[in-house]
Amino acid sequence: MKKILVLISLLSLGFVVNAQQELLLSQQFYSRINKNPAGIGNVEDVDLFLLGHFQYAGMEDAPKTFLANAHTFVDKWNSGIGLSVSYDHLGIARGFTSVKADYSYGLRWRDDMLVSFGLGFGVLVSHFDLNKYKVESEAELSEDFMPDDENETRPDMDFGVEFIMKENLLVGASVTHLISGKTSTFVPGQHIYLYGRYLFKVDEKWDVAPMLTYMHHKKVNLLEVNVTGFYDRFIWAGLTWHPDMSSGFKSNPLAITLGAEYKRFRLGYTFDIGIGRIHNIAATSHEVMLSYSLERKKTATAVYGGDFFE
Repeated sequence: MKKILVLISLLSLGFVVNAQQELLLSQQFYSRINKNPAGIGNVEDVDLFLLGHFQYAGMEDAPKTFLANAHTFVDKWNSGIGLSVSYDHLGIARGFTSVKADYSYGLRWRDDMLVSFGLGFGVLVSHFDLNKYKVESEAELSEDFMPDDENETRPDMDFGVEFIMKENLLVGASVTHLISGKTSTFVPGQHIYLYGRYLFKVDEKWDVAPMLTYMHHKKVNLLEVNVTGFYDRFIWAGLTWHPDMSSGFKSNPLAITLGAEYKRFRLGYTFDIGIGRIHNIAATSHEVMLSYSLERKKTATAVYGGDFFE
């Protein structure tokens, strides 16, 4: 077990300059505010969203993410406002807490076309506790891997844009941690996200939505290819594939998502299966999503009508 802990630590700390510092969340499309502040303002009610992602389940100090979002639309400003709080535990001894207020403004080109611009601003708190790092001998620690125990707080900012057409086509782009500076143990660095999805109506009961998400950070490139089917706006099931875009990591997990919507509640669950060279130590990952739409007095008309991905 100690050798596995050392391996994960090196993945999350030893190669920190080039390594991914944010997890791609399989159910992120249901509340995009955490990765793109432009993805808010599409509901008249107050949308509350909780998510927990547990990577490499069953392994001590494995990476995990907890996320809480809230957002709504303000008619007199033609704007969406929201709040996003997240905690990323990136492996042994290291993690980030983010608290951001988000704002978006929508511009209509036509009745069926909208461009939304979003800005998120807040604080990012970096955590590092070397006492939690377990090794078999001091020789396993490199000089580049010995920061002092420390918490560091710094301003944080995200920017994004989304394009929606006829509530079927959605395309978005964003940059997170715009003012974080150079990537280090305590600074996650800028991440670029590009995504798109199209909602096909098969018949009166069935809808199918293929989705594509791309993340770039330094030399790391990650891709998600997803197809989700919805039945009667009540239940859904999806399959997500992460093709290997990094010859050094050799991992391309497959994720299966199941979910249901009842009245104002949504519940989703994703099970990741490790595939690739390190699948035997990666084990499996789990992701649980819960959202609730808190009703407001109907005095506003949302920027665009809510869909499956509110």
